[in-house]
Amino acid sequence: MVETFVPPGEEDPSIPAEDTMLIEEVIGVILYVSAAVLAGAQIVMRALFNIGLVWGQEGVVILIVWAVYIGAAAVTARRRHVRMDLIAMMLPTRPAAVLETVAALAFVAYVVLIMIAAARFQYFLFEGQDIDPSTGVPTWTLFLGLPLGVLCMLRRSVNDLRARFASYRYLL
Repeated sequence: MVETFVPPGEEDPSIPAEDTMLIEEVIGVILYVSAAVLAGAQIVMRALFNIGLVWGQEGVVILIVWAVYIGAAAVTARRRHVRMDLIAMMLPTRPAAVLETVAALAFVAYVVLIMIAAARFQYFLFEGQDIDPSTGVPTWTLFLGLPLGVLCMLRRSVNDLRARFASYRYLL
C-alpha cells in the first residue's frame, strides 16, 4: 500500500497511531457488543422462558446499522478500506502519490454521494412521521446512525485528502 509521502524520521500525521483508540472505534465496539448481548438475551429468554423482548430483534438490527456506519469512519481514518493498489505499488514514488491522491478524491466523491443518499433516506423517514410500533420512537431517530456515520467518514476522508496534498511539498 502506498501511503502519503513523509520524509524519513517523521510519522504520517493523517493516520492515527496503531496504539490509539479512535472515538469511532470505541462507539463501534460498544454498539457491536450491545447487539451481541441483546441477541444472546433474546435467545436465552426464548429458549428458557418462552418469551422475548418485543423490540429485541429490531434493536439488534438498529445497533448493527449504527455500528457498521460508525465503524466505517474508523476504517476510513486508518486507511483500511478495501482497495486495489497493485498499480500504485509498481510505480515510482511521485506517480504513485498522484495515483493515490486521485483514488482519494474518487473516494471523497463516493462518500459525498452516499451522504446525499443517506440524507434523502433520512428525510423520507422524517416526512413519513412513522412511529416504530415496538419502541414508540419516531423511525427516523432510530436510523440517524446512517447519516452520522457517513458524515464521520466524509470528515476522515477529507482530512486524509488534505494530508496527501500537504505531503506534496516533499515530492516536488
